[in-house]
Amino acid sequence: MKGRERRVAVAGAANLDIMGFTEAALIPRDSNPGRVESRAGGVGRNIAENLARLGVPVSLVTALGDDAGGSAIRASCDVAGVGLEHALVLPERTSSTYMAIMDEEGDMALGLSDMSILDELTAERLDECAPLLSGAALAVADACLSEGALARLLDLCPRVFVDPVSVGKCRRMERLLGRFYCVKTNRLEASFLSGVDIGPEGSLEEAARRMLARGVRKVYITLGAEGAFYASTEECGRVPAVPVRPVNATGAGDAFTAAVVYGELCGWGMERSACFASQASALALASEGAVSETMSVAAVEAARADLDAEEERDD
Repeated sequence: MKGRERRVAVAGAANLDIMGFTEAALIPRDSNPGRVESRAGGVGRNIAENLARLGVPVSLVTALGDDAGGSAIRASCDVAGVGLEHALVLPERTSSTYMAIMDEEGDMALGLSDMSILDELTAERLDECAPLLSGAALAVADACLSEGALARLLDLCPRVFVDPVSVGKCRRMERLLGRFYCVKTNRLEASFLSGVDIGPEGSLEEAARRMLARGVRKVYITLGAEGAFYASTEECGRVPAVPVRPVNATGAGDAFTAAVVYGELCGWGMERSACFASQASALALASEGAVSETMSVAAVEAARADLDAEEERDD
């Protein structure tokens, strides 16, 4: 697909991420040495930037403040090639902000978010973007949107991929679950949405079966170092994770979602899409930013070549 037929609309959060990094074990309730950096982030924005870096025409529907944070977010989207022609800019409002402290392993030790501005992205606001949403090849949503906005997005676009963001945010999409074309979750989110306590071997299949029975067409469940699981009514399976030393785990799931969307646009089967997505996640994990500056189709495919070479050495 080319041009307009291939354009993706992403609706969701765009944040200013304030990230703290340390190389030593964190000491609670004390001042820890490290470094602090600010970057553009947000699940929706991260997915959109990854898609743009993979060569997909993409527009981001979000809410921004007319402040320094909003300026930084707009600048990041301009550089990456993410369209903001439908973004809502609100004067005298603070842009969505996310703060996180990363531990010495690159995992989040503590996070805090102020995303109240996204409440302004209502169903009525999405109606103003109807030509974009109904004309896109597909839409991607994160569950930072309100339940009403998610419902309207589903009315406007027949094929919607959703990233629940967190277990807490799952509640916003729970009643709408069966209307989503594809759901990308982690283990905890899949457990909440399916009602299955995912632990022993085989429970992944049951969790996916229950979501598919609700009407979802495709399910991806990321499992960290254990790789990822995928399922539809026609196929299911698991793919391995690409070995990598994590630097920042914040954007790995967003890279996975974007790569799955890329695979869908290419007409790939779920196994190939899941493999490609796991490789994209590895690039994000190895990057200090939520989106790897090296993200590209060629870089993702190189990650696969590195894994194949490592497996040959092991043999």
